[in-house]
Amino acid sequence: MYGSNGDDSFRAYLTAGTENINEVLASDSPFLSMMDDLDDFLRQHVCSSTYVQDNPIIHSMRINARFLLMTGFRVGLTGHSTGIFPILRIALETACYALVMSKKESLCEIWINRNRSPEDTKTCKNAFSAAIKSAQRIVSEHQPELGDWMYALYESTIDFGAHPNAKTVTLHTRFLENEEGYIRIENVGLYGVQNHGYLCTLLACVEMGLVTAFVLALSAGELSDEANQALQGLNMQKEALEDLISKKFP
Repeated sequence: MYGSNGDDSFRAYLTAGTENINEVLASDSPFLSMMDDLDDFLRQHVCSSTYVQDNPIIHSMRINARFLLMTGFRVGLTGHSTGIFPILRIALETACYALVMSKKESLCEIWINRNRSPEDTKTCKNAFSAAIKSAQRIVSEHQPELGDWMYALYESTIDFGAHPNAKTVTLHTRFLENEEGYIRIENVGLYGVQNHGYLCTLLACVEMGLVTAFVLALSAGELSDEANQALQGLNMQKEALEDLISKKFP
């Protein structure tokens, strides 16, 4: 939670978030290292400037998903836990759209014409109403458990912040009753860098980043041996971060 002599203004929030980012940047954070490695993977295997575009619309979706991930990572580094989930969810959704478009390019025209008329809007909504489930099936064809993992993570974002559900608020709120019977409400806006909530926030960032990177890579075609090895290495990093949190907060 941020606070400075009782100052809970917007400027105090900005200052506290920036201080968290600067502290992590100055440290040897394995979470930040994995964020770097995830972006390196995307730049090499998904969004490379030398990559031969299969379809400009699909490729634009991949680039947009990458920037959304970076935005989510940046918000996470400030310590704002609930703030990451709407961003990470739309990053994964964007990757899923790119994946289903890559399998059926006629969807690109439907998508780009969405706002041309009310009829086109309806057509687009119908065409993409099951995009996440469609992407799950495509991912499962590559490896069944990965499709289930992707969909479970997508659903978790809805619970933890992408929708105003109970966990979005209650996990970061305390209700304290004093002797006079008054209720004091404490809500954590930003977690401190060494806090369990902060590390779990960064873990959510890299896990969502990993699954989004995998979906984006599939949208670019069959995974090369090099890409597969890189993804396996990233997954090992993610598992090591899970162990780090478990050992620090048993």
